[in-house]
Amino acid sequence: MQKLSDNAHAVALISLTKMVQLLSAELVAGTHRDDIQRLEQAMRAKIGCIDTAAYTREAAEKGLAEARMLIEQVLIQVRAQAAAAKKPAARSAKRIAVTTLH
Repeated sequence: MQKLSDNAHAVALISLTKMVQLLSAELVAGTHRDDIQRLEQAMRAKIGCIDTAAYTREAAEKGLAEARMLIEQVLIQVRAQAAAAKKPAARSAKRIAVTTLH
C-alpha cells in the first residue's frame, strides 16, 4: 500500500495550477470574459476538483483551504480590475496615456 503524503502545500499548488489551466482555457476560448460573478462561481466550484488520493485527509483539507484563501485574495483584485475596466473615463484616460507614451 502506498504511503499517503502529508504535504498540504503540494495540494494547494496542485489546486492552484488547475485554476491557472482553467483560466487559461477561458481566456483562449471563453465567452463570458466580462462576467466576473460567473468567473468567481466557477473558480469556487472547481478549486477542489483535484485528485487528492495521494495525500492524507488532513493535508488535502489544509492544502485546499490554503488554495481557497489565495484564490479569494486574487478574486478581490480581479473584481476591482473588472469594475475599473467598466468605467469609460478610466479606459479613455488609459488610451490617452498609452498614446502619449508611444
